[in-house]
Amino acid sequence: MTIRRLRGERGEITLPGLLVASVLSLIVLSAVLDTFAGAQTQSTQLTARNDNQQTVRAASDQIAGRLRNLASPTTDQPQAIDVAGAYDLVFQNVDPAGPNAGQNVTNVRRDRWCLSTGGVLYAQRQTWTTAAIPAAPSTAACPGTGWASTAVVAAHLTNRQGGLSRALFTYDSATLTDIAAVHVDMYVDEDPTREPAEVRLATGVFLRNQNRRPTAAFTAAPTAQGIVLNASASVDPEGQPLTYTWLDGATVVASGVTATYKVTTGTAHALSLQVQDPAGLIGTSTTQTITG
Repeated sequence: MTIRRLRGERGEITLPGLLVASVLSLIVLSAVLDTFAGAQTQSTQLTARNDNQQTVRAASDQIAGRLRNLASPTTDQPQAIDVAGAYDLVFQNVDPAGPNAGQNVTNVRRDRWCLSTGGVLYAQRQTWTTAAIPAAPSTAACPGTGWASTAVVAAHLTNRQGGLSRALFTYDSATLTDIAAVHVDMYVDEDPTREPAEVRLATGVFLRNQNRRPTAAFTAAPTAQGIVLNASASVDPEGQPLTYTWLDGATVVASGVTATYKVTTGTAHALSLQVQDPAGLIGTSTTQTITG
């Protein structure tokens, strides 16, 4: 028997109509499932982005914390920052979990933070038990060899992706011993090919333990007794006491904050001043040519 139609109390539904309705239902269901799957994918991507950004923030906080615990320079080791590059930062800091074993009584260790060309931020560390501070391991590659530990602390940094060269680290001085502030800029994007756009995370750290080079400045006045030298305009950024060395050309002619340099009347002298702080950092003045 062939079924041609289905009858009901309120009307009738043909078999073709039933098939059409079924197909439409499947289309609607498929669209709903696609929408749900798309929303779930977007939610997963958003969660991944947020998680990665949190990881990068944590890495930025770690760097800032370690920099704030920078090892104070000494006469034997007048600098605490060993490498200050756009994508590579190496510095000595004090281990808060010390004391260390052996003769490293100051509990100093060396940290390295470097960004690979693939956008991965690595943290490397060197520790020692000797009294003398060893040389830093290799920084020729990121990560480098010879470090006691290496860890991935963040990924998907886009500072140097897509032909860009945005520095991860910037400094207030090109001289290692003069650096008193470090700025950290992290650009992060889980998937640069899709929205949303990358996020920039930045922080600045003042190196409260970093010793800065003193500034040498002086006046020189010819008198009947000789050239009167005065270095009271010289300053040390940390307010430490200075030692003073006076030079005529390359010859040391006096010491002390003030001095009288006895010279032959009518002769010219190329005078300069060097000041040194307790950590051994030296500041040198410009040369003044004075006729006695």
